[in-house]
Amino acid sequence: MRLKLKPNWAIAGYILAGIAMFVVCLYLRFPGEALANYAKAFAAQYPGSFLSIDEIRPSFPPGLALANVKIGYRDYPGAAFRVDDLSLRPGGLSLLKGRLTILLAAKGYGGEARGQVDFSRLFSFRGPLTVGATLRGVRIEKIAWLQEELARQVTGTLEGAVSFSGKTETPNNMTGNVDFTLTNGVFPLTEGFLDFKKIDFSKIEGKLSFQSGTMRITQLTLTGAKVSASLKGNILIADEFRDSRIDLTGTVEIPAYGNKRLTLNISGTIDNPKTRLM
Repeated sequence: MRLKLKPNWAIAGYILAGIAMFVVCLYLRFPGEALANYAKAFAAQYPGSFLSIDEIRPSFPPGLALANVKIGYRDYPGAAFRVDDLSLRPGGLSLLKGRLTILLAAKGYGGEARGQVDFSRLFSFRGPLTVGATLRGVRIEKIAWLQEELARQVTGTLEGAVSFSGKTETPNNMTGNVDFTLTNGVFPLTEGFLDFKKIDFSKIEGKLSFQSGTMRITQLTLTGAKVSASLKGNILIADEFRDSRIDLTGTVEIPAYGNKRLTLNISGTIDNPKTRLM
């Protein structure tokens, strides 16, 4: 004799209702303020820095959603890095391998970014880590801290990819790579270059690497209606980025001068560059 098991829809309904009530209670009583205070305390370990978060709430897939996040230095609050919306969630496969991976998605400055942070330890943010992210549609004229560091009001739309590795205890010693494309913008010049006070460009492409306090530029090409240039070299990073020393060489072509290719050397600092044509 066969027994036929009939589903008890009443019991299933009670279970689903219980799960729904649990989720609602978790959402309503989620300790967002406590988590925000913990994050601020963690950021305070780095002298002179600050972190502000308007709201932290749970999200699905399981993770956290943060609103209006600002990171910067207390001495320069107007140049803080700002993210309108940020979502964080753990990577499931890394947990099975005994490591912690945090997947990120962010919106801000008119664009968006996606990436991940891989920690070598499951229950600690300290020790070796790697960071990778891609950017799309970011309007750089909206990034106050970048304009502050570049010491000029550069405009354009940014896309690219970044990767860094190192230890959280020594962020200044991290190594990394950056590939980027900046389109349809303006690059103001702090000193006159021939008859130019600014350079309007259709595209700037760059490939950079960071190691031991030095930015190595393997490719930096600028394409515009009135000028085109190709540069490579090094920038020695200073504590204040605008004081960083420049050592770049390359070529420049100017249609108004018969498209003759000239050798270009750039020295000085980010704040006060010196150009020489040969």
